[in-house]
Amino acid sequence: MDFAGKAVTAKNGVSKQVFEKAYVELSDRVRLIDQKLATKADEVVLTLALSHRQEIEELQEEVIKLRKEIKQLKSKKEEQKQTRYVDPKPSFWRYMFKKMQFARK
Repeated sequence: MDFAGKAVTAKNGVSKQVFEKAYVELSDRVRLIDQKLATKADEVVLTLALSHRQEIEELQEEVIKLRKEIKQLKSKKEEQKQTRYVDPKPSFWRYMFKKMQFARK
């Protein structure tokens, strides 16, 4: 008997040669699918790694930018402290000028 062009035996249903050929073809297909799956997984991992690397670089740039801004704000604050600093001892001329105004009144 022939089953789709293949020898069929009454005892086992399929001859040894047909079984071995089908088994080899099936193993090759499984191996090929496994290789494709591994390649696809590698591509996905690479894409994610590159994406994460880009995000990390963007975050590092943002941190650097924020550090610069903080440094600028601190220096402005120090400048403001220095410009607002008033000498506790008034100058001699200011003292004399104030006395002269009181003398006019």
